[in-house]
Amino acid sequence: MDLGYVTHAVHANSRMVYLRLVSSDLASGILVVEGPPSSGIYPPGPGWLYVVSNGIPSEGKQVMVGSGNAPPTDKGALAK
Repeated sequence: MDLGYVTHAVHANSRMVYLRLVSSDLASGILVVEGPPSSGIYPPGPGWLYVVSNGIPSEGKQVMVGSGNAPPTDKGALAK
């Protein structure tokens, strides 16, 4: 989930993406999830991960999706 800003109630890039649980090990507390299928679904950069169990969300954990670098820019398109 990409959250908004302190100074704004609406964040134009806010989005929530459900991830598929691949495996879990309750003894170690490790979850393996499948990430977003493309940067069109969730772009590289910071986000927040929440685990919801029986309708109860966990405390959020900030994560970095991908390298955190912006996608490539088409400089030719910008020059026109």
